[in-house]
Amino acid sequence: MNPEDPVDIDALPVAGPGATHRTPIPLVWLIPIVAAVIGGWIAVHSILQRGPAITVSFADAEGIEVGKTKVRYKNVDLGLVRLVTLAPDHHSVKVAIDMVKSAEPFLVKGTRFWIVRPRLGTTGVSGIGTLLSGDYLGMDIGTDRDPARQFVGLEAPPVIVGDAPGREYVLEAHDLGSLGIGAPAYFRHIQVGRVSSVAFDQSDHEMVLKVFVSAPYDQLVTSDTRFWHASGLDVAVNSDGVRVQTESLATILAGGLAFDSPVDTSNSTAAAAETRFRLAENRDAAMKAPDNISDQYLLYFNESLRGLSVGATVDFHGVEIGEVVAMNVEYDRATAKFAFPVLINVYPERIRARYRSASKMPLMDTHTLVVSMVEHGFRAQLRTASLLTGKLYVALDFFPQEPVAHLATDDLPLHLPTIPGNLEELQSTVTSVAQKLDQLPLGAIASKLNVAAGSLERTLATTNQLMSRLDAEVVPAAAGALTQARQTLAQTQATLSPEGSLQGDLHDSLSSVARAADSLRTLAEYLDAHPESLLRGKPADPP
Repeated sequence: MNPEDPVDIDALPVAGPGATHRTPIPLVWLIPIVAAVIGGWIAVHSILQRGPAITVSFADAEGIEVGKTKVRYKNVDLGLVRLVTLAPDHHSVKVAIDMVKSAEPFLVKGTRFWIVRPRLGTTGVSGIGTLLSGDYLGMDIGTDRDPARQFVGLEAPPVIVGDAPGREYVLEAHDLGSLGIGAPAYFRHIQVGRVSSVAFDQSDHEMVLKVFVSAPYDQLVTSDTRFWHASGLDVAVNSDGVRVQTESLATILAGGLAFDSPVDTSNSTAAAAETRFRLAENRDAAMKAPDNISDQYLLYFNESLRGLSVGATVDFHGVEIGEVVAMNVEYDRATAKFAFPVLINVYPERIRARYRSASKMPLMDTHTLVVSMVEHGFRAQLRTASLLTGKLYVALDFFPQEPVAHLATDDLPLHLPTIPGNLEELQSTVTSVAQKLDQLPLGAIASKLNVAAGSLERTLATTNQLMSRLDAEVVPAAAGALTQARQTLAQTQATLSPEGSLQGDLHDSLSSVARAADSLRTLAEYLDAHPESLLRGKPADPP
């Protein structure tokens, strides 16, 4: 073809799609690809199975090790410590914990964490197992439903865990004494619970305790149940002697409390949780019946009040019907003398019969009753409860020999008349005897006693002289007389002996007398048979 010839464009060949050739992937890349897929699946699975991360604050990190310390709930591992850092305030430590996914429902407000380590306290020994396994974090699930991720750890293990069967009650007290968290609670000397928390109520200025009573003993707590201190030794010294009572050795060391219901209660329904009770000082104070009505009376004593104290008993024939509530000192300008008023509370409900219903025996006007009783000799008197302690109490009783007294009902509280107490009467008697002894002419009596003593001394001297003469004169003569008496007795014995002549003569005489008696008996028998012989004589014997 000539280059200069024209080109026929239509005659030129047209380029079209040709066949495609792919280069196959080398087999060496299959292994990394499979490994990447498996790694990605593991990463995704790990992310999906990862549990929540939480932070717990503690005062210090003693016993906590990163990567070793675990979180356990009922001995089941639920987490592991990931990081321990110092808090920004430098007053605590932050412990970061990775929890398992199944523990997420447990991480709510109220959930508690604490370090489990060996502990020795008054309530016992705990955490012994950690000596071998190492410390771990204990966990108690809260009852709230709101989730939480920040927690404040407890410095000591909780006394009661959240799922323990039983009920918690609230006690109010003015003073805790030796009670503390973990102190035991007793029912008739059986430990049935513990004090779970202690706090101070700013509004009421009262101590508030929470005591947990385990099931089934929580059914014994009713609205009528009484709680009281059982700490240490309860020593009471009264007119009955010395009484020492305690619940157990643990209460002596760590304190404790006890509860029971009055014998005459009829309420058997268990009290609801969080029911509030008053904590009494001792069993006697707890078991006192509540006094809804009280009457006040004022007493003026003209004797020392030493031994009488606020709270002392007001007694009526051995029945405690009130108590002393105040003691004061008053100065009377008119007489320039001091008076000692004692204010008492009397509870009329204690005077009624215990087992009578109120509808059958309504309360009467106590003031009217007391006015009538005073007119019949009703008086107040101080008496000694115990000679050992010298404690006094107020006794109300009838003294018919006392002059009639009338109360002024316008003065409130009413002024009850008083009489001297037994001790005061004894002191008055001793004083009276001492005064009578002072009035005796002891000097003249002593002079007469001296004269009598001199006369007695002279009499004793004369007696001594007489005894000396007896020893010198009478005793020798008496000795000679005794010698002659012995000789006479010897001669008499010799005469009366069988070999003596007197004894033989006496024997012959007695034989003659016996024969004469036989003859007389024969004659008497003959005359009894032949009385005519007295006139005719004895007939002649037949040939």
